[in-house]
Formats: sequence, C-alpha cells, structure tokens
Amino acid sequence: MKHLYLFIFLICTVPAGAQVSVFRGKVTDGAQPLESAHILNLSKQLQTISDAEGNFTLRASVADTLVVTFLGYRDLSFRVTQEQLEKDMTELVMTGSGIPLDEVTVEQNRGLDPVALGLISKRPKKLRTNERKLKEAGDFKAVQLLGIVGGGVPLIPLLNKITGRTKRLKKRVAMENENLLQEYLSYHYSDYINKQFGLEEEWIDRFLYYAVIHHQWDDLYPNGNKEQFHFRLIQVYQDFTKALEEAVKAQQAPSNTTTGG
Repeated sequence: MKHLYLFIFLICTVPAGAQVSVFRGKVTDGAQPLESAHILNLSKQLQTISDAEGNFTLRASVADTLVVTFLGYRDLSFRVTQEQLEKDMTELVMTGSGIPLDEVTVEQNRGLDPVALGLISKRPKKLRTNERKLKEAGDFKAVQLLGIVGGGVPLIPLLNKITGRTKRLKKRVAMENENLLQEYLSYHYSDYINKQFGLEEEWIDRFLYYAVIHHQWDDLYPNGNKEQFHFRLIQVYQDFTKALEEAVKAQQAPSNTTTGG
C-alpha cells in the first residue's frame, strides 16, 4: 500500500517544473564572483548558497521576493520577473556596505580567534532563522518535570511544548533542510542523473524528491565528494525503480474481492 501511494504521487501529480520555474543567477561584486552568498526565496521559504563561481539555482515564480546576503555587502532584495526566469543566467551585483575594514589589523591578528587559541574546538554553526527560533524556544523533556520540587522547571520551553510551537519549529527546520538538500542535488547532479539514468527534467524532480525523503544524506551532505554522491544516487535509483515496479504490480493485481451470486 505504501508503494501504491508513492506511485500515485509520482505519476499523478503535476510536474513541479510545470508549476514553479528555476531562477538561475550569478552573484558578483561587479567584477569578481562571490562564493557562499546566501540566497533566500522569502515567498517560498527556500534558500541556497552560491558556488565558487558565484552561480546558483533556486525554485521561484514570478513576483517571488528573493533576498541575497553576503558579509560586508548590502543586502540585495528584488521581485522575480518572467524575463529573469527565461534567462540562462541573471547577474546579481552586490555593493559594499560602506563599513571600512582595517585590513592590516586583520592580517596581523588573523590567528587570534577562539579556535586558534583553543577556547573552542570549532567555530559555531551559523543558524538559519527557524533553527535559531528552535534553539531559543528550547526543547522541553519530560525528565525536567522533576525540577518542580526545586522550582527549576524552565517555563518557556514548557509553554512551547504545550502549545506545539516546538513541534512546528522542528517541522519547519526539517522542511528547510530537505529543500536545501534537494536544491543542492538538483544544481550539482541533474546533468549526471539525466545522462546516467536517462531521466528528463520532470522525472529528475520526482526522483530527487524520493531521494531526499527516503534516504539519509547526513554522511555526505554537504562535504562528500562527487564520486560518493554518484554512488549514493545509483543506490537511490535502484530503490526508486524497484518501488515503481512494485507499485505498478500492486495496481495491476486482480482484486481479491468477489461478488455474490
């Protein structure tokens, strides 16, 4: 039954490409590409980062609001147009924030950061909006109820647990992570999937949706090498085709119900 539902979703849904286009952009400072610029689609709550050449792709529709941010530069915000979606690439030029940086001082003290000094083992992860909200909300555990005796029960996490806010934030973070992973795989491996498996664009979207939902990528994303991702995609494709075959068999199997005479 599970595979039948999967088959119905994959076969009967309208291809994502027919509903939402892909914005292809390049982030620069007017002369040089900017790597690791953050691009957010506010309208769809999707985000990605630019690669070493400043290039990125992000699902978008006409009138969606995109925001581009990069350290030391002014935020760039604009509404997507049909013309931009039809382009092979739209250059997004960032301008300096106007805050002067003392390059000499930075160079002299480059090694004097918390990691180099041994104060922390690694730099803290930069949290996205929903991740930050989840951290601030706290994650109340039942064992914390034991603190009632001493009056030490954390009130805010408890209220967020009761109202369901923590659960909603966890779901948002999970969806953000899934969207980012699918965008990453689509940008870097769509050509490979097309050539290796012969899937066209609409089926690549469905395949990647299956890959993100039904497989773990924590061991590869985002630091795995190309060969590791290729091998994992081959494994996913084998499961994907098997699931489709089982769904087709289930749909074609004769019904076990009989009608009385």
